[in-house]
Amino acid sequence: MIVKEILTDQEFESMSWHDSCIHSIFFPYKIDRLILDIDYLFEWQLDKETNLYNFWISPCTLTFLHISDLKMTIDFKNTVGLYILDITRSNPHFSPNGKMEMWSYIIETDKGEISFEAGQYRQIVKAQPILSASQVLPREPDNT
Repeated sequence: MIVKEILTDQEFESMSWHDSCIHSIFFPYKIDRLILDIDYLFEWQLDKETNLYNFWISPCTLTFLHISDLKMTIDFKNTVGLYILDITRSNPHFSPNGKMEMWSYIIETDKGEISFEAGQYRQIVKAQPILSASQVLPREPDNT
């Protein structure tokens, strides 16, 4: 499977982040973007012999640009890991200066919600998808 290396808000309707693992959330000093390191599941593939799914999966960076009104309600009590259940967008409107289309986004996770306003997003595919029995790709810890 070969996929585009950059996906944008133009592809929103054809994308699904269900069961994508969030490895990290990055908040730059100037908070005008939200950056998620995720494993994106491009396709679920049923193995008819085992009746189990395999996944075409890639490590990706999902960046929402020009964000505002960021709110997070995430509870890690008694558990670890963070998985996206769904990302929805609604309420298209223009920015206060009238120059940019904005959306209200909700990232529903298995531990709570992340909501914000954003102008657009881009998802960078860091490696072409591999077929994996796991929905999570290993990451090396950043020891910096």
